[in-house]
Amino acid sequence: MTQRIDLVRLRHGAYELEVCPAIGGCITVFRHDERDLMRPAGATFLADADPREAGSFPLVPFSNRIADGRFGFDGRSYALAPNLAPEPHAIHGYGWQHPWQIETAGESDLTLTLDHRIAGTPLDYRAQQTFALGEHGLELTIELTNRGEGPMPAGIGCHPYFVRGAATTLEARLDHVWLADARKLPTRPVALPPGWDLAAAPRVADLELDNCFGGWDGAARIRWPELGLTLAIAADPVFGHLVVYVPAGRDHFCVEPVSHVNDGFNLLERGVAGTGVRVLAPGERLAGSVRFGVV
Repeated sequence: MTQRIDLVRLRHGAYELEVCPAIGGCITVFRHDERDLMRPAGATFLADADPREAGSFPLVPFSNRIADGRFGFDGRSYALAPNLAPEPHAIHGYGWQHPWQIETAGESDLTLTLDHRIAGTPLDYRAQQTFALGEHGLELTIELTNRGEGPMPAGIGCHPYFVRGAATTLEARLDHVWLADARKLPTRPVALPPGWDLAAAPRVADLELDNCFGGWDGAARIRWPELGLTLAIAADPVFGHLVVYVPAGRDHFCVEPVSHVNDGFNLLERGVAGTGVRVLAPGERLAGSVRFGVV
């Protein structure tokens, strides 16, 4: 028997959004004219209360992986509890694994907050998500504020899932990609290899990726030709990286606007340039918006 899960439903014109505050503050439905723009949460989400089976979840206070759950910052080493067995790394931050509180809710807008502190680390923060439906679609704003007494490394992003058809294409203008090793950790940035230049709008079926791209201009388009449907993604400049996850043999893929490269905290501590990681002073805020709309 599935548990009761309360959803907040928003509408504006042809757009419909459902959000589940109690399970990671995730999106469970995002539709336009009764057509799903993100993968809808289904029976597995309801049975397991797993945000990875939803339409999208927030990435705070970091994106993707931190190697072996340890990171260096300001000359010290910090440990994070494993959060997705058997994954050896800390992954996707922690916002997706905590309930969020409703601050405000209207017919077409919703604001959620999360206060979280990881003892023994500089990660002491308030996160906020604002969902706003309008004529042109969904504007999702993510904010992260340092509540601690010292500096804090920080990153934000979102992790939307999209349905993948035989003819689905993905278009984005990117400068480089971080190659990954067998442990899914970045090794070095390189020019886009043949077949990975998403400016050519390749078919998703022809890709197999789990990589972070840099130098993203903030624009992407997903097309489902069989449905006559195109979704435009437009992100603020803070989201200078794009994680693209296209697993082999699955019916979905992910296009994740993020502020920094995978394992960015450790890369920053090693002096690597261009990670996108921000260091927030006490009380300082990192924020950005991503817009999703049919064109």
